[in-house]
Amino acid sequence: MSEITVTRRPNTADQVPALVSVIAPPALGALAPLLEPGLAALTAAATVCGSAAFAAHYVGRLPAGIVNATGIPDVLAAQRATLLGSSLLTSMAVVPSALLGPAYADALMVGFLDPASVSGIVSAAWWSVWGGLTYKLRPALAARKVRVPAPEPGAGPSNLPGPGGLYRIWADHISGEGGAHPGQHLVGVTDAGDLWEGIIEATQGKAVSVSAESVGSAYRVPAACVTFAPGAHPGEQYVTVRRTPPAELDPSTMEGMWARLVRPKVMPGTHLKDAQVDPATGGWVAWVVADDDVPALPVPDRKALVGALRSSMTLVDYQPHASDPRRGKIRIMDRNPLEDGVPFPGPQALEPSPGGYIAIGRGISGRVARLQLFDPVLGAQHVFIAGVTGSGKGGVVQIIALAAHLAGMAIIYADPKGSSNPDVADMAAYSATGPDSIQALRVGYALLQHRVSESERTGRKNFKATPDCPWVMVIVDETHMIADSSSPDSKEAVFILDKIAALGRSLGITLLIVNQAVNADKLGGSTALRTNVIQGGAMVMLRTDSAQSNLITVDGFEGIDPGAIPAAWSAEDEPLVWSDDIPIDDPARTFGLGYVGSPGEPVQMMRTWILESAAPYVRPGLITWPKDWPGWDDRHAVAETSLMPGDGDGPTGGGSGWGGDYSPPAGGGFTKAQPDAAGADAAVLAYMDTMLGLEVTKDDIRTLTGINEKTLSNALTVLVKSGAIERVRPGVYRKTL
Repeated sequence: MSEITVTRRPNTADQVPALVSVIAPPALGALAPLLEPGLAALTAAATVCGSAAFAAHYVGRLPAGIVNATGIPDVLAAQRATLLGSSLLTSMAVVPSALLGPAYADALMVGFLDPASVSGIVSAAWWSVWGGLTYKLRPALAARKVRVPAPEPGAGPSNLPGPGGLYRIWADHISGEGGAHPGQHLVGVTDAGDLWEGIIEATQGKAVSVSAESVGSAYRVPAACVTFAPGAHPGEQYVTVRRTPPAELDPSTMEGMWARLVRPKVMPGTHLKDAQVDPATGGWVAWVVADDDVPALPVPDRKALVGALRSSMTLVDYQPHASDPRRGKIRIMDRNPLEDGVPFPGPQALEPSPGGYIAIGRGISGRVARLQLFDPVLGAQHVFIAGVTGSGKGGVVQIIALAAHLAGMAIIYADPKGSSNPDVADMAAYSATGPDSIQALRVGYALLQHRVSESERTGRKNFKATPDCPWVMVIVDETHMIADSSSPDSKEAVFILDKIAALGRSLGITLLIVNQAVNADKLGGSTALRTNVIQGGAMVMLRTDSAQSNLITVDGFEGIDPGAIPAAWSAEDEPLVWSDDIPIDDPARTFGLGYVGSPGEPVQMMRTWILESAAPYVRPGLITWPKDWPGWDDRHAVAETSLMPGDGDGPTGGGSGWGGDYSPPAGGGFTKAQPDAAGADAAVLAYMDTMLGLEVTKDDIRTLTGINEKTLSNALTVLVKSGAIERVRPGVYRKTL
């Protein structure tokens, strides 16, 4: 086999320590006698310390932090034997010279000229060791020519395995005279069959400038098959050449489809990793990973992502990683396994975990879709369900309510629509429907007041559920019907919902809001209510208005468009020209299809269990009520008592103590003529009577009395001075017995 000659040059990082190892022993040995005594002694001590340090490094006793601090730990490791030998030779030359003077130095340096003497033997041995050390360091000292196998005659460039053939092609087309990059040589090649790797070295003083196009042209592979990595300095670079294109260049692979269709515009700076068949769906699943120069994955627009993949909303699922911003999970399906429905497996599936999580359906990954109702440490967790009519939100409510019922939670149910979910009403300890639904909220609010008072009295920090003091769930179905400003009870309803959302968690009271949308204007304008419920618990998003996606700030919901969830799983494409002869299909609805997010749970496409009716699983003997509240027996009277001053059913019967001038206008809500000072004082005092012992903010007083800012400030000042109420802190008041 013929051979070719190539030049291999040492790296500067290897060359400098090698030169020092070779020069130091004779140079310092000859100079030591010429130094002043003090400096000579200092030099001798330094060489002894150096020998001790290199000896410790040789046996692995030198701390790694010290070795790494040098910046060349790999070089020190490779030359540890020669560095120790050089330091010992230097100490042998310098230390005696500092003590005995020039005579010893002369004997050591040139004593080999008299081989018969003792000094001649010592000198010859010293120089022999030095010569062996220098010979061993020759690869690190200077460039050298090496012979490598040449390619077989007639072999083509793309079929030359082994370093010899690769070197020859490089020399002919890149580094040789007339090549694309003269003087930039290839060394250290390893051939792995499907790819080969090597090191590009430029002439000293110049940087590597070899391009992927030049390498690809020389070896007849696409430029994308050539990658580079930085070396130890600008004159060095690692090169990897694949003989077959990577998956991302093959349009038939998932990686290739991503690189061609998604990466350019939808998710730039990303690539796929570990693409494989997904056993849960029969389609593909892969990690979406940020490129090295991208700190985090961009948030994709789900509709744009689906369009780029030439698919449909029900056949693509993107799931951000819960803790790693540089990773996400993508699934592409030919058919969604959730289309067949997920039958309710039985009440055992609803048993809460020790952390308060319940399963409400099945995720696209095959994992159950869960949300948290309560946390043993943090307290109750609120739930918000958003979905238009027909999206399946009634089924979600039924499943969550059944889980709460079977777990021994006390349910208080308000249904302004009047016929949303009769089975939930059968599980409730108290329910109110239609125009009377405000009564359920009043009962929930009275329970909240009691638990606030008990918490202050006992100094209880965390809620602990017991059979006599159970978890409570307040369910408000079709919340917009009672919270919207057009409802005559809206002001009172929003006030109560705000309080339960803000205080209920630490008191064991879960608030379940069920609504067609999450807009603040559908919740009485209360953004605080929306934030406390969504941020303080779980979110179930079914098919609803696309604008809702901008209002959900929970991690994992970024980019989800609930308006893009289709109403049906499949339907014939709409024809270009309509004809009455074309039959109208009635495809299966996508009820229950959506996304669920809860603390500690990934947000993924899911579908709720299919449960037509919960009635067979309701256990009348398990219906629980809050036994810790002494006022439970009077709940019906509480339900009839409005919190709003001026209501004929209010605590004072609408007498003059409340101002007596509230009346529902034609458009709903309440209007109020401005009271005089005495009327304002009486209205405030009457309201504070209903909040006996509780701290109330000035904003709450203004909301529920309708008194303007200036009049209210004067009334509060008068009442505080008279001792009728007390000012706990700025903006917060309380009435005590």
